[in-house]
Amino acid sequence: MIFMYLCKFDFDGNRIATVAEGIHFSTEAEKQKYLDDGYIETSDDDYAYYVGNRGAGANGTGYVRGADGKPTDAPAIVVTTEQKQASIAADYESQISELKDALATATLAGDESLIAELKSEYAEVKAEYEAALKGAE
Repeated sequence: MIFMYLCKFDFDGNRIATVAEGIHFSTEAEKQKYLDDGYIETSDDDYAYYVGNRGAGANGTGYVRGADGKPTDAPAIVVTTEQKQASIAADYESQISELKDALATATLAGDESLIAELKSEYAEVKAEYEAALKGAE
């Protein structure tokens, strides 16, 4: 069975909405309302690319609507230095916070051996964290 799909795309060619004949519209007047709202007729084959039924594309990021109106490989995701550093911070900050809390508890309890152990572990984690941040630059 061949369906008529109407897809709406953003400026970069990403599919942002889809309606299907027989589900969202059944008359030409109903179809025309979607077309007037920026939807574009999309073949079964093209639709299969946009929803990922034809793989993830050459860059592993799927497909977008190209300038020629056909599916084309979506651009690769480029992770910025700031994004890498934010990810590293998220990984380390909870660990550092837990160590600080444990150190405060050990200090209040007067447990000198635990304090020394936690200080050493804290220094190691901070050094790893700083090295990871530098490595992301």
